[in-house]
Amino acid sequence: MKFLLEGIGEAEGELYRMKAPHSVENVWYALPLAGRATIKDDAYAYFLVDIQVKPEHPQKQASAGDIAYWPMSKAICIFWEDAKPYSEINIMGKITSNLDIFSKMNRLTRIVMEKAE
Repeated sequence: MKFLLEGIGEAEGELYRMKAPHSVENVWYALPLAGRATIKDDAYAYFLVDIQVKPEHPQKQASAGDIAYWPMSKAICIFWEDAKPYSEINIMGKITSNLDIFSKMNRLTRIVMEKAE
């Protein structure tokens, strides 16, 4: 899968079904997803999506590169630094290339998450 950051570049990632199967399935079948970034603690960004998944194997800590679904806000989160989000997240995968471009985003940067060709 890939992430397109408007005016910045592109990154690639992988979703891991075993970590959060319902989150991964719901996100995968909803792709492409897009939204405007909200940046938190200079460590991660999230964008709202129209998907509702309950917490599954919820985590209170994220590592750099993690891709997560945030049940409380119905959002996709991308972490470029280790961080402790406001509430529990379902970790779904990892960014596999160009993680550094996420730290170059501004608030409201448009993010598109789509299947790789």
